[in-house]
Amino acid sequence: MRTVLAGLSSLLLAGFAQAQGPLVEDFEAGLGADWRGSAGRGDIQLTEYAGNHALRLRRNAWAARVVALDGRGDVRISVSFAALDLEGEDACLLEASDNGEDWQELGRIGPGQDDGLTLHRVGGALIAPPVRDWIAVRLRAAGNTLNDTCWADNLRVDARAGDIDLGTRIPAGDAPLRQPLSSEAFSPPADARSLQTPVSGRLSIQPLDAVDGLRVHRDEFGYGSEAGIFSLPQLEISVVGDGDMLIPVARGPQAAEHPHWEWIVEPGRVWQMPDGQLRAVMPVALQERNANCIHTGWLGFDPAHGAHVQRAALVMGAETCAYFQFDLWTRLTVSFEPEQHPSADRVRERFQAERANRSVRHPIEALQERFTGADIAAFGSPLEVSPDAMTVFGLLAGDALFAGGCQTRFGPDPYCESLPLPSYSLAKSMVASVALMRLERLYPGARSAHIADYVPACSAARWSGVTFEHALDMATGLYSSSDYNRDEDDPSLWTFMSQTTHADRIEAACSLHPRRTDPGEDWVYHTTDTYVLGAAMQAFWREQTGRADSDFYNDLLVPIWHEIGLSPLADRTRRTYDAEQQPVAGWGLTLHFDDVVRLAAYLLGPRAPDTLDPGMLDAALQRDPEDRGLPAGGETQRYQNGFWAWNAGPALGCGRDAWIPAMSGYGGITVALIPNGHVYAYASDGRQFAWRRAAAQSNALEPFCEVRP
Repeated sequence: MRTVLAGLSSLLLAGFAQAQGPLVEDFEAGLGADWRGSAGRGDIQLTEYAGNHALRLRRNAWAARVVALDGRGDVRISVSFAALDLEGEDACLLEASDNGEDWQELGRIGPGQDDGLTLHRVGGALIAPPVRDWIAVRLRAAGNTLNDTCWADNLRVDARAGDIDLGTRIPAGDAPLRQPLSSEAFSPPADARSLQTPVSGRLSIQPLDAVDGLRVHRDEFGYGSEAGIFSLPQLEISVVGDGDMLIPVARGPQAAEHPHWEWIVEPGRVWQMPDGQLRAVMPVALQERNANCIHTGWLGFDPAHGAHVQRAALVMGAETCAYFQFDLWTRLTVSFEPEQHPSADRVRERFQAERANRSVRHPIEALQERFTGADIAAFGSPLEVSPDAMTVFGLLAGDALFAGGCQTRFGPDPYCESLPLPSYSLAKSMVASVALMRLERLYPGARSAHIADYVPACSAARWSGVTFEHALDMATGLYSSSDYNRDEDDPSLWTFMSQTTHADRIEAACSLHPRRTDPGEDWVYHTTDTYVLGAAMQAFWREQTGRADSDFYNDLLVPIWHEIGLSPLADRTRRTYDAEQQPVAGWGLTLHFDDVVRLAAYLLGPRAPDTLDPGMLDAALQRDPEDRGLPAGGETQRYQNGFWAWNAGPALGCGRDAWIPAMSGYGGITVALIPNGHVYAYASDGRQFAWRRAAAQSNALEPFCEVRP
């Protein structure tokens, strides 16, 4: 532990090393030299609880640091406070200043919020954009005795770029794009005309070595220095017209030879301009090869240009990717040759069914019409998830989806309903868990099958006695460290994640950790466990069917997706790049937001799906009080059958336990299956997993636990 004593003025007057915004500070790496403060009559220390570090301030101590804004405009700052023994006017304060002397209060907690354990998220935006290219942030205890204690954690500073004069029309001609274009440029204008005849054809995108413009916002692993990272892959894809819609025949990531990226093309629109010209726009995305990050944008071109090449416009200004974020704008060479695809009728029928199956979508503001007095600010709250990190959020209540988000750095996304999202570890629930529940339903006892009997690479003694369900529960007994997320964050995991063949990946997964305890005793989070389970289920399924080409994802899960009516994106999952094409199971789905919430609603009920084992599903959804699962990072959090669970009772003030099952994905993706039948979900990339406000408001709208007065 370390005490901070130097004053802030020295930091401001000296040649200080500013942290580049946005800042995320969780104190896990210690208290760096950028921090300054004064213990006053109290003290300042780093403390640890359940493997998590926080900054402790007692009595009247304070700590501050400076964050560089890099020319940015609006600034929002937030932090999580816990407190103990506050009384009277005592408080824990979050403050900001652009001169180090005059401070604006952005958030506080006080008496009644001081149980010494519960974290309360507070924060806000600066009253006016800062006049300097930096901002000072201060955490302060305002007490009068040494026992007045504040703990601060997960400090975040987000800065949004000031307004840019973006073009609202795609420029004519072939000249390079000198700046990004507004999302409005890719939407039909008010004077657009509908087509008399649908347009179908084959879209060809030529590879591009260098883009016209680029702005990198975040690059944690130095991707920007890799050769070809900002080149674009080639693509050939058939497109079927249906009225003014353009439907790609192939949906989901399109594998190619490019070392970094795979295209995703989603349904777009075509319209006629007043001068008679046609304009087509396809929502497109780049998904990281062998990973799950997705960068989204729009491609605009003239579908009447035929097989002749043209210079289309591509703009990308959003992503769901925690570690690599950028804006991209460029001209690129495409052609659109008329074509009548042999499966056109089937493609149209599937797309029409896809649209009909979607939840009835409303803006989040309409929730107040459904529920009088609803606090819509509780959903997608900026005090829990930074607006700059939020991709999309929403509450599914009945068949109505009340959604917000879908903002890009160049305006609201006009194709939000077709926005492709990464699942990351949602797949541990949606793929691994649902598949094992399906196998258990078909073949009772499947969950008790032994991994070593089906995965030769895991036949060593260390895997003795480990069952399919142990792997699903991440309770194999194999681990290097039981500290929360230590194994998953260790660089050695890259030897597994970077592999492209099943043989190499399963060898890494089976050998990465030693045996420490008996199976079923300790929970330790491992993506490798889920991959091993996927390989075991593949072998088990092939044994049962007697077919070497059987595929548990295609045979067991895709029929369920079709029953629910999910989009064609769900028909595919990330696989190894060899002939085995093993589903990775623990990550790698690409989905629409509507797919996510409707799959959750399907699992939640009100009636259990006949296709899945009811006992396993009840345990996963915390409907069996005798089988909550193992503690996972704390007593209020469990992990059971591939699902997380949070005991919201203490945080909401309930008179009893109130367990809420949830699915969770890397970077900031949450799907909460609330016991009242609601599904609250959000996709974000700021590594923020907080939804207490949403759970409390859901309970206020349709109670699932009684809140004590």
